[in-house]
Amino acid sequence: MLLGASNLTLAFPLVVGRLRSRLAGPIEILAALGHGRSYGRTSSVLFRELPGIDVCGLWSALEADGSRETLAVLADLGNDIVYGAEVEEIAAWVERSLSRLSAAGARTAIVRMPIDVVERIGELRFRLARGIIFPGRRIDLATVRARVKALDETLVRMARDRSIALVDQPRAWYGLDPIHIVRSRRPQAWDTILSALEPGSDPVRSGELSGADRRALARARPQWRRFLGREGRHAQPSAELLDGTTIALY
Repeated sequence: MLLGASNLTLAFPLVVGRLRSRLAGPIEILAALGHGRSYGRTSSVLFRELPGIDVCGLWSALEADGSRETLAVLADLGNDIVYGAEVEEIAAWVERSLSRLSAAGARTAIVRMPIDVVERIGELRFRLARGIIFPGRRIDLATVRARVKALDETLVRMARDRSIALVDQPRAWYGLDPIHIVRSRRPQAWDTILSALEPGSDPVRSGELSGADRRALARARPQWRRFLGREGRHAQPSAELLDGTTIALY
């Protein structure tokens, strides 16, 4: 199970390939992702709306078959801060996700907030990133810094209480864009993240996706979305790779 926003979306083919390289046999990938995705609210980016991760169909799919061995990653937890959500509200969404995953017996990893990146960002760079990626939002840099720090402390406490793996995000993963991991660093970043689920595990096969698999991923659509005001519903899983791995998007 993969929960995240733009960083997960940009790296999704890479992440799918890395997962297949680490896990034997065809696997079922359930993902709630999308640019600008919120953990608790409906989010809209470029005329496309997606439900909050907290209320999407992913959880019903998880509950439908409790016998599966489950691995889960929670990433991209900072969007809701820029949307203006309070730390306590975001923490409640994350806590609910962790409780559901715990009930399913999932081994889970949380990707921490990029504290060092946020602390070093300048006002101009922040305003540019906010205007391009989150147009219309007016939250200031000081508030973002304070809430990022508070949310990270809360995530660390949650993880320790539940014995969940935490993954730090070093500043080297980021460039001028303070939101997205640099493309050249994505393989290293996701190898680090996925290794937190399977410490010491070595790849069992190649992580490269074939052209046919990449095309299948590109055609996959989420269970529900609204685009240009038109609601679209798609049966899941919406993609199957050549080895039988299935992809369900929510």
